[in-house]
Amino acid sequence: MVFSASLFLFGFFPLFFAAYYLVPNKLKNTVVIMGSLFFYAWGAKSFVIVVLGTLFIDWLFGNIIASKRAEQYHIVRICIIVDVVMNIGLLLYFKYFNFFADNINFIFQSFGLNPFSYTNVLLPIGVSFVIFQKVTYCIDIARGNAKPAKNFFHLVEYLLVFPQIIAGPIVKYNEIAEQIISRELMWEKFTQGFSRFAIGLFKKVWIADTLAKYADNVFSMGSVMPWDYAWIGIVCYTFQIFFDFAAYSDMAIGLLSMMGFTIGENFNMPYISKSVTEFWKRWHISLTSWFREYLYFPLGGNRKGKIRTYVNQWVVFLVSGFWHGASWNFILWGAYHGTIICAEKAFILKHVEKIPKIFRWLVTMLLVMIGWVFFRADTIVAGWEYVKNMFDFTDYYVHINPSNIMVIDLRGYVMLALAAIISFFPLLGRTYDTVSSFMRSHKSIVAVMSFILFVLASLKIITAQFSPFIYFRF
Repeated sequence: MVFSASLFLFGFFPLFFAAYYLVPNKLKNTVVIMGSLFFYAWGAKSFVIVVLGTLFIDWLFGNIIASKRAEQYHIVRICIIVDVVMNIGLLLYFKYFNFFADNINFIFQSFGLNPFSYTNVLLPIGVSFVIFQKVTYCIDIARGNAKPAKNFFHLVEYLLVFPQIIAGPIVKYNEIAEQIISRELMWEKFTQGFSRFAIGLFKKVWIADTLAKYADNVFSMGSVMPWDYAWIGIVCYTFQIFFDFAAYSDMAIGLLSMMGFTIGENFNMPYISKSVTEFWKRWHISLTSWFREYLYFPLGGNRKGKIRTYVNQWVVFLVSGFWHGASWNFILWGAYHGTIICAEKAFILKHVEKIPKIFRWLVTMLLVMIGWVFFRADTIVAGWEYVKNMFDFTDYYVHINPSNIMVIDLRGYVMLALAAIISFFPLLGRTYDTVSSFMRSHKSIVAVMSFILFVLASLKIITAQFSPFIYFRF
């Protein structure tokens, strides 16, 4: 079940919030847990049992770690190792078993050996986000950054609360523990949450889904295409992936706000960045923070010299790429960004003030878009051919008949213009705080606009073909 589906919008959404606000306060968490279990089990019945079973083990280990942390750290260490191995093992099995099996068979065939047969493992939706949140629980207790959940159902609510279970943002238990026990329900917070949800819904179904059609048209053309088609395709995809994923975060934050929860932002105008380093401070903030805290620092961070620092940064981005998908093009995408980050830290950022801001921004957008090519392409070879087409300004029109291929129309240009205005607004001298201040000062206007956006998005959902969120496959 997804937020942009009729079933959710006209079924689950009103029924859940009607039940949530009608029951007494002491039963609200029960409604959240039951609703969230139903929501996730709708698309992953078997995996939800695995999650609950292993989460109970997380809870037991958390209690053991909390009781032994001060005196018997060897027991704490064993608990952490077992818990991390269990959770990462789940991730490796459900997400990467098919990838490893395919590559082993490829090696076998290269040496003339018979490939082994296996049954494909189905990928549960949101498995990467579920596992990453589970991993943080015991580690944070061992570090003294969190207290164990008072009862198992608090932990269930933390992990499975439906707005962010499938595609984040990634939330640590200590960030939401007190809100699970007690949170204030206010009409103002509900309306602000609904406005955020409506804006996210509009971004998804009108901007992201519209641009997806044009990006898909271009990427499906194969290895030979005119350079202008290639640029149209990647520009559309650049905005598509941002508005698709940011829309999910908007909706998740909005729905949680309607339930009385407050969580951090996951995006902060990433396309105004003037370096790739800055881009990763603004894009998928919760994931970047997770890798920094639970991988980069344990590897040594920047405490073991420059060379080791660069190696650690590169490894983090390599793993991040593999986390996004079980495919070599995702691994290349991660390595690509890691290489750029290391190059910026070593040679560029120290001289950045000498470079005009507009040039830095253009170069950053170019590097990010080249990276998105490999993120979107089915294979590394397809990605490489696409990038070559972007910079091959010879007349490829002799090879194809563009008049028979619909690449983009007026609606596409309108959505591109709207996406650009929203994405690059701060470059015009405005800031995110300016927008937030306007929304706080003109609540009635925002409420009316949000309702209009909600109606427009609903009409689009009713009449359009279903389109899942890009990050659901991660």
